Amino acid sequence: MTAAETCRAVIVGGGPAGRAALVELPGAVLIARPQATAWHAEPGHVWVEGGGRVWAEPFDILLVCADEPLLLAALGCAVSDGRVLTDAEGRTSVPGVALAGRGTGAATPQDAERQAVAAARALRADPRVLQLEEARSALDPAATRLDPVALASLLEQPVGPGRNGPALAQRAILGAVVPARPVSLAALAGLVAAMPEPIPPQRDEGALA
Repeated sequence: MTAAETCRAVIVGGGPAGRAALVELPGAVLIARPQATAWHAEPGHVWVEGGGRVWAEPFDILLVCADEPLLLAALGCAVSDGRVLTDAEGRTSVPGVALAGRGTGAATPQDAERQAVAAARALRADPRVLQLEEARSALDPAATRLDPVALASLLEQPVGPGRNGPALAQRAILGAVVPARPVSLAALAGLVAAMPEPIPPQRDEGALA
């Protein structure tokens, strides 16, 4: 089994491209309307709304098969004239993130399927993804838990396997890299959903003598 086969894969979009990608990425999480909507993304996870709740879906590989340029722009993918820039196989400027189907202007369902298959295969073979996964799997989570100050220092380093691998390992331990960056709007929405009911105003039922 290669490192790429152990990656957590997420596919956004349930049309022909999304279904074709799911065949190429068995075990991937498919986020598709109307059951669920991917409405925000941050490095390593996509924020999803569905079934009356909001949650963060973690990923190492993300293939967007819907016309969602803002979702990819939020991840830092290069954009020009409102279009996400990709190579011939659909890979964006961000390692492990690709685009296929409607977002790349596929004219027919068959074109969308072909693009999705090519993008999924390219993601599995992308050496940048392999390096990222190998860096993460080489760590011993029990021995490398960082305190918030050390974690913040780690995320200040340049983007690359040397930073992303350890950061992903921290996410596996802590659930999210919360202490090291501001809470996003999506995170706040998730927190609001979990907040207890407010205490109602208290009234003085007795009269003062």
